Amino acid sequence: MSTRVIALSLLALVLGFIILMASVTFFVRDPLPIVGANQTLLLHSVDIQPQIRTSVAIDGGYRVDLTVEHAETQDPQAQLRPTGGAAIMLDTGTDSAGAWSASGQMTRPGRWELVLTEGPTREVISFIVRE
Repeated sequence: MSTRVIALSLLALVLGFIILMASVTFFVRDPLPIVGANQTLLLHSVDIQPQIRTSVAIDGGYRVDLTVEHAETQDPQAQLRPTGGAAIMLDTGTDSAGAWSASGQMTRPGRWELVLTEGPTREVISFIVRE
């Protein structure tokens, strides 16, 4: 009898753990994208139409290269800033009609925001930079 109780208790614990891990997906709706050193993150606008596509590439020294692709009729502005902080300086250059690039130095890992502005519409896209 006692072995059955022990076996049922262990079964209940294992099933409880599995149910707990499976329920995490119900609590985390929109996880933030994560990017680390020597990786590239692709982001796109939702509120701004036509869609603006951006690429955030970070090297080993946390120097960031930002590429913004947009429609030729658009003239979007972009800023990179840590959440709750000031925007970092970006050296911008024009690549071609419908695309431009910029580079700068990230100041720290953590939560960052890409702020896209097109006319009166402003969109903030959050992401995480890991160590």
